[in-house]
Formats: sequence, structure tokens, C-alpha cells
Amino acid sequence: MRTPLILLNLVHAIPIILLTIVPGIDNQGNTVHLSFFDAMYIVAYTATTIGFGEVPYPFTYEQRMVVFLTIYIAVPAWIYALGSLIALLQDKSFISALRLNAFRRKVRHLDQEFILICGYTDATRLLIDRINRDNHFRIVIIDINPAKIESLNGELYMPSIPAIAADASLTEVLKAAGIQSQDCKFIVTLFDDSQLNLKIAVRSRILNKQLKILARAGLKQGRGTLETIGVDHVIDVFNAVAQRIDFALRSPYLFNLLSWIQGGNLHVSKTDQLPKGIYIVCGRGRIAQAIMTMLEKNNIAYAYIDFTEELENRISANQDFFPETDIINASCIIAATNDDAFNLSIVAAARAVNPRIFTIVRENELEERSLFSHLRVDKIFALDQMAAMDAYNYIHRPMTFRFIESIEILGEEKYSEILKLITHKINKRPALIETRINETNMYALSRFLDEHPVKLGDLLNNPYNDGIDLQMIVLGIERTDGEFIILPDPDVLLKLNDRLLFTATHPSLKRFNTIVNHYYELYFVIHRQEATRFKWPW
Repeated sequence: MRTPLILLNLVHAIPIILLTIVPGIDNQGNTVHLSFFDAMYIVAYTATTIGFGEVPYPFTYEQRMVVFLTIYIAVPAWIYALGSLIALLQDKSFISALRLNAFRRKVRHLDQEFILICGYTDATRLLIDRINRDNHFRIVIIDINPAKIESLNGELYMPSIPAIAADASLTEVLKAAGIQSQDCKFIVTLFDDSQLNLKIAVRSRILNKQLKILARAGLKQGRGTLETIGVDHVIDVFNAVAQRIDFALRSPYLFNLLSWIQGGNLHVSKTDQLPKGIYIVCGRGRIAQAIMTMLEKNNIAYAYIDFTEELENRISANQDFFPETDIINASCIIAATNDDAFNLSIVAAARAVNPRIFTIVRENELEERSLFSHLRVDKIFALDQMAAMDAYNYIHRPMTFRFIESIEILGEEKYSEILKLITHKINKRPALIETRINETNMYALSRFLDEHPVKLGDLLNNPYNDGIDLQMIVLGIERTDGEFIILPDPDVLLKLNDRLLFTATHPSLKRFNTIVNHYYELYFVIHRQEATRFKWPW
């Protein structure tokens, strides 16, 4: 707009100056000159084609010539300026700049710690639902696809989510999203494109050294490259699938505990026990390699079908695509390609030859779950759901990773004991909570620990001296020095800034929060008597 504005200034300035110079005649015949205000007034209504006549007195022919000139140079100039303005308002770059500024203001006005999420995908949609439900963090979204941003805005999240259609790998976009703000605690990038995740992670680390970065390992690059550049948590769903199969081979109880931590329930079914025998692995790349490594670790014989273009054509032509494998005697087939349609075809073809074969499927799109369920697939591993829960656990319940590492080395009997303890004392889908002993979360307890030792059992076992224990199980305690106590005994002493991972029923959780946040409640629970309160004599 620089040229149109300069032109408008000139076509207004020149007639104004001329009108003040050219003499006029008043009603008494005296020579007078227009003031600057009168000249500006006349040019303003003349240039805009309004026209109020000749004021404050009739013009001379010389003045009329100036007005005549004003009409023929100002009107085209205004048409040109308005045309340029309309073109500017339709310019995509200008619109993007306006939206970026509006987005920057929304982020700046967030009054809470927030998480920056790159990409509005199936995985991040699940993650957003979880985080928004807890309301511990606000959320900021960047996605290059405007249709996805419109879809996000249509969800009407409360509180609202600032979002922008832009390239998340650009430094200026990340800055506008508040990545350098002290309130930005996490950045999550769960794109399938490993190169894009790598770019975002590198720029994020440069822009904010204190930021926690969560990035998804893609098809080609594993966790090594991302960890090298400073990613705090790498979400590798391919290794996660292999880990789940490994746990299912070792114990259905161990598999159930892992599934529960990642959003499932604690119900052992017959499909949780994987069969022994020959396995057939259909897939390519890192996921196939991870599964085969896991099968070798468990001494499971397997046949590998490299999912090439030739095999895809064979599936499309409905031909036999198990020519080199003993599909009839196989116990399990794992369809782990990156195409859900081909995974469905593999399962259907395997069932046609061997109806009793156990089927495990990789689900790439969440919308396809109904199709896999209709086919009665025994095990479905939804990659997006696994990625979302992995990110959620790292943000809200990082102790879950220590818990899984700790129980993994225990035996079958211990797995069963833990699962039965949780299901009998709580329920089959208990809430999993992580918290810290500090003034924010446990005000009374954090003050009480400075004066008096408190055992874990004091808070959980018959706290009100009424014979009723809290329906609550502490799965682990993490000390400030890094020590992790799995399934701590009731005699374990609590310390300030300990982190607790526990599960509880809702009523017991409310009672526990009342105890640890109110001094007189806590005093009664510890000493089994009411605290004396000072009263004025009057």
C-alpha cells in the first residue's frame, strides 16, 4: 500500500496548496485567500465525489480550475487506492500475517502453563482430549493444513485452544507459538514424518534449552538420532508394539498391567495369552525388525514375509501370497504393514487357510477399528493411540515408565498378585494418579513432615479409626535422589518432595486429599486424637 498512499497524499496536498495560493473574492468584492482548513474541507468532499458546493463564498474561475483539476486527479487516485486495498485483503500472505499476529496475541494472553503440540492428527487429538480433561495445562496447536485447524475450532474446546495453520518447522512460527515463554513446558511432535519431527526438535532445542521435547520416531529413523539432538522423550511406537507382544508372550498379567497403564483395563481374557509355535510376520522396515528381534529373544520360530510391491499385487489379485510359509501349521500371524487395507487382506487370507490362527494387526488409522473388530482380530495395536498415551504418561505420569521397568523383572506369580490386588481392592479400570508431596498438592502433610515422621500406612490403613481402610494402593514412591520403591510397605516413611504413583477409588481419593491438605484431619489420623485448639476465655 505504499505507492497508493503516497499518491493519495500528493493528489490531496497539491490542490490544498493551490487553493490557499489562488486568490478569491468575497461578497464585498475584496480579495481573500482560503485558510488551510477551508482548503482541506473543499478538497475532501471534492476528491470523494460528495460535493457541497462553493464555500464560504462563490469561487473565481481560477479557483474553479483548481477544483476541476482536483476532480480529475483525485477520483482516479482513490479508485486505484481502493483497488489496491481490496487486492491486499485478498492476498494470502497478508491474511496469513494477520492471523499470525492474532495467534501471537492469544498465546501471549494465556495465563497458565501450556503445551505446544505440532500437528492436529489422530494421535494428538487423543492427547488433547486427555490433557484438556485434566486441565493442568493449556494447549497451543500448529498444523500446516487449514482444514484441520477449522476442524479443531469446530470442536469448541473449553478452555479455548489457540491454533494456527502454519509450518511448525519454521522458527518464526515457533516463536509466535510462545516456545520461548517460561510458561511453555512441553513441545510434542507426533508426525509420521521423522524428518519433520527432527527439524522441529532441533529448532525447539535451540530456541528453548529448558523445554521438554517429545518427538515420535518415524519409519526410517529410530530413537538414536532424536536422542542425540536433545529430545527428552522419544515415542517409538514400533518398539512399543514389540514390547507388548513380548509381555504377552511372557505373561498375560504383565501384558494387562502394561495395557492398563497405556489406557486399557485390567481384565485378563483368553486373547491376552499368545500361543506358542510358528509365527508369521508380514511387514517392512523398523516395525518388522523390532518384532523379529523380540521373537528371537523369546525363542519363537517365525517366518518373515517382506511386504514388497509384488506381494501387494498378489493380494490385489486374490492370489496365494503365503507360498513359502507353512501357514496351515502356523500359530500366529502378525500383519504389520503401513496400509490397513492390506492388513485386513492378510488376516482374511490367513483365516481362509487356517481358521484357528491367532491374528495380530497393526492399525494405522483409528477410523478402521470397526473393520478390524468386525473381522474379530485377536489383538489390535493402534499406533496413534499408543503414541498419544505414551506422550500423556510422560507429561502427567512419568513414574509409570519406572514402574514398568521395575515390575518387568518380577515373576509370573508377582504379576498375578499385583493385578488381583488392584482389581479386588479398586476395580477393573482404576484411575492411575501421580502426585508430589509438597505444599501445592499436600499442604498439611508437607508441613507436618518437618515436625513428625509419617508412615505410609498411617494415611491408608484405618485412618479414621473406624475399621475402614482407604481403597487406595501406592504402586511406587520415587525419592528426590532417584530411588524408586515399588509397592512400598506400610512402614515406609514419607519424605518431603517424594513422588507417589497410586490408584484409588473416587471416594477414597477425596478422603485422602482431605487428610493430606487439612492439618486437624491429619493430626487425628496420625495421633488418633483431636488436636487441642486454643480458645479465648471469653
